Amino acid sequence: MSIFDHVSLRTTRLEETRRFYEAALATLGIDRRFYVERAEGNVAGFGRDRVELFLTEVQGTEPAPVHVAFRAGSREEVQAFHAASLTAGGTDNGAPGARARYHDTYYAAFVIDPAGNNVEAVFQGSE
Repeated sequence: MSIFDHVSLRTTRLEETRRFYEAALATLGIDRRFYVERAEGNVAGFGRDRVELFLTEVQGTEPAPVHVAFRAGSREEVQAFHAASLTAGGTDNGAPGARARYHDTYYAAFVIDPAGNNVEAVFQGSE
């Protein structure tokens, strides 16, 4: 079980960032569950069975980037995530591959999303 109930990422470029996550996370079985327009900034929610990721629109300067890792069900999902992320406007930050420095079965890919966050898909099992 995850230690987090949910994560919220803030961005000044919600529409571009939302489209990126819709395409990238679909490869991991994660869908956009809602989109709410609010006076203080719009919000999009993503999840599998429930909302676990919120994208929140903010005004002013882009917030400091963070690192977020999404659990993949296979190496093929990691590869699909990476390809979809690049097509959806992400920037490569580490092609799909084994990361033995973490452990023997750590397989991941990294991209920078439109808001500057380092986003990872990781599979930590053996196939």
